[in-house]
Amino acid sequence: MHYSINYTSAATAADIITTADLKLHLRVDHDDEDALIEALREAAIAHIEDYCNVKLGDVTAVLYMDRFPTVFEIPVGPVQSVESVSYDPTTATNVTLAASAWYADLVRKPARVGIINPPSTADYNFNGVQVAFTVGYPEASVPAPIVHAIRLIVGHLYEQRQQVVVGVSVAELPLGIHALLNPYRIVSFK
Repeated sequence: MHYSINYTSAATAADIITTADLKLHLRVDHDDEDALIEALREAAIAHIEDYCNVKLGDVTAVLYMDRFPTVFEIPVGPVQSVESVSYDPTTATNVTLAASAWYADLVRKPARVGIINPPSTADYNFNGVQVAFTVGYPEASVPAPIVHAIRLIVGHLYEQRQQVVVGVSVAELPLGIHALLNPYRIVSFK
């Protein structure tokens, strides 16, 4: 199944972990490098979202597919809710399926959606199916191991400002970060 996801909102990184919290972890007591620490926080969050295939913070999104499968996965998580399923039968109109025509399994990771009697879409209509959903750990409820992984990544990047350190091989992220993040990874079962 070919799909694409368009994120229509974004979380605020400071609501996930504050600059003050990161400065405390780094033992930085001045404001001179706040912009750097905030940029490193953004990089850490992006790395975690990519590695775990999750979103940190409440994010609204639309999944696009060309056609209706009977059952499909939402390949990012954790999915909080599925708001609507709609499709373009001809490229001229957009029809929203009644909530009774589909069902969502939000317990499974990745979440999945089943369509009862999938309708037809035009063969030449790319992105003819749209699924609107809310995804991500709410900012105030990001699991503590993920928040700690953000601290560790920011600390590593703050101390290792170059990829290569003279006399040492390539500096890699500490192994403990993956141990903290692995339980939160969303892996497709296809």
